[in-house]
Amino acid sequence: MNTDNEFLNNYCSIIFTYKTVGISNLHTYYFRESEIKKLSQLINSELLILQTCNRVELYLYSNNNVKSDIEKIINYLNNVHNAPIGNKAKILCGKDSIKHLFLVASGADSLSVGEYEILSQIKDSIEMFKKLNISGKYLNILFERALKVGRKVREKTGISKGKVGIYSLAVDIAKKSIGTFSDKRIAVVGAGEMAEKITYMLYKENAKNVTILNRTVDRAKNLASKYDYKYERLDLNKIKDFDLVFVAINHDNLKLENKWNTLIIDISVPPLFTGNNVITLQDLEIISMHNLTIREEEMKKIDELIDEGINELIYDYKKEIYNEIISKIMKRIKNITENEIIRAYKELQKLGIENEEALEILNLMTRSMIKKIFQPVFENIRNGIFNKDDSINYINFLVDIFKDGTISNPETQKIKEKQADKGSSS
Repeated sequence: MNTDNEFLNNYCSIIFTYKTVGISNLHTYYFRESEIKKLSQLINSELLILQTCNRVELYLYSNNNVKSDIEKIINYLNNVHNAPIGNKAKILCGKDSIKHLFLVASGADSLSVGEYEILSQIKDSIEMFKKLNISGKYLNILFERALKVGRKVREKTGISKGKVGIYSLAVDIAKKSIGTFSDKRIAVVGAGEMAEKITYMLYKENAKNVTILNRTVDRAKNLASKYDYKYERLDLNKIKDFDLVFVAINHDNLKLENKWNTLIIDISVPPLFTGNNVITLQDLEIISMHNLTIREEEMKKIDELIDEGINELIYDYKKEIYNEIISKIMKRIKNITENEIIRAYKELQKLGIENEEALEILNLMTRSMIKKIFQPVFENIRNGIFNKDDSINYINFLVDIFKDGTISNPETQKIKEKQADKGSSS
C-alpha cells in the first residue's frame, strides 16, 4: 500500500442478488462448505462469502492482483454450472465494493429495506470463515467495520422504523389480507430457522390456532411446544383446512398450484406454490421497493455515514499496519535484549556478583533504555502511517533494518528503486 486508494483497491467482490438473477434462481448460486474450501484453494486472496435468502456475495482481499483471482472464480463457476453464469455477476472493486457491503449492512440494499436480520447474517459469516481459516485479517477488518456502520445507520436514521424485516412483511401482508389472527386457523410448513421466526411473530400477534407441519415430526413438536401450538407430520393436502399458511421449506424445485381458498405466504426459495392467493418473496420485493421510496430521504444520511465508515476503515487498516510493524520490531528487540541480559549477567558472575537483585537491575535498566530510545521512533512511525499517504515504503525500510526475515531483498530493492524514481522526478 502506498496510498489510501491503493489499499482500498485490494478489495473486490462478486455479487449475485435477487435484483440481478431473480429471487427464484438465487438458490442455485449458493455454496456448500465443501465448495467454499475448494474455491479457496484455487486463489491466493482472502475470501469471505455472504449468503442470505436474497444475495450470494463473494468478497476478496489481496495486495497481489486480486482481479486475477476474480477471473479464476468466474471461470470456476462457469465450469461447475456448465453455463456462463459469471456474466450475471456484478464485479465491484475498491470503494465501490466496500460501499456496497456497507449499504448491505445498513439494510439499504435488502429486499426488505432496513431489516435487522442482515447484521446477524454478516456476523455468522465472519465466524464461519474464521473457523474455516479462509477469510484473513483484512477481510475481517472490513466486515467488522461493516457491522459498526450498519448499527450506526440504524441508530442515526429512520430506515428501520416500522415493519422492515422480511418475516415482518410476510406477517403484515397476511394481516392486511385476512384480518386479525386470533380467530384464524393458521399453519406453518417447515420447522427451520425461517419457520421458527414466523412462528414467534404469530405468537406475538396473538395467534391462537397454529399448527406446525413438518416432514420430521420431532422438529415440528420441538417448535410447537415453545408456544403451546399443535404439530403434525407434513401433508400438503391438509392446507385446505387452514385460513392462512406460511411455507418455509427446502425442496427440489417442485411447483404446486394453490387449489384452495387458503392464503399462502410462500417464503421458500424457490417458491413451492403458484396460482391465486399465493404471495411469494417476489411479491414482498415489490412492497420493499415501495418502502425504499418512502425512505429515500434517509438514504442521504446513510451515504454520509457510509463515507464516514470508509474513512474509519482506512484508520482500522493503518492501525493494523502500525501494530504489525511494532510487533515485529518488539519481537526482534526482545530476542536481542534477552540474549544480552544473559550475557551481561554471566560477566557479573565472573566478578562474583550473583543474585536476583543484580538480574532485576539489568532488566529494569534494559527496559528503561528501550523505552527512551524507541518511544520517539514509534511516535514517528505512527505519525508516518496515520498522517502521510505515501509513508509505508519508508516503514518497510525500517522493518528491513531489523532483519526479521519478512521482507525479501528483491522486495526491498523494488522499494529503493521506486523511491529513487520519485526523487528524480520531483
